[in-house]
Amino acid sequence: MKIHDMQGTQPAETSGKKTSKPVSGAEFKSMLEAQLQAVSSPGAVTPASQVAATSQVPVSLRVESLSVVEATINNLESFGTALQNLDVDSRSLEPFVETLEEETSSMLRLKEQLPADDPLSELLDQVASVSYSEAAKYRRGDYQ
Repeated sequence: MKIHDMQGTQPAETSGKKTSKPVSGAEFKSMLEAQLQAVSSPGAVTPASQVAATSQVPVSLRVESLSVVEATINNLESFGTALQNLDVDSRSLEPFVETLEEETSSMLRLKEQLPADDPLSELLDQVASVSYSEAAKYRRGDYQ
């Protein structure tokens, strides 16, 4: 079968030259200055009302929350390593699980002190969920 008529062919590329005129040094300088003025204008600064939501939470609460999250993640990692070790008796996992349960309750207590729309509140909730589920799996006998 031969194709005699080719419709929808792409036009051949022109000489490859740009159609816009080159920018001289003076024009470039004026364009650059205009952009710099637009960026450095006071309107580009975030209003204090938008920042106020995160600044209402005391720094000490944020630091404590992040410390508990970091400690819980480290404890989960150690717990996972202990689970992979076949020489570890399941009763020796008890300290890990007790610590996970304590950290879960600490995270939930800290979460109650944060605004609901705070990203740190979501992080606390997610880490507490993982911590709780690992402790619950141990308690019901999944790791024995």
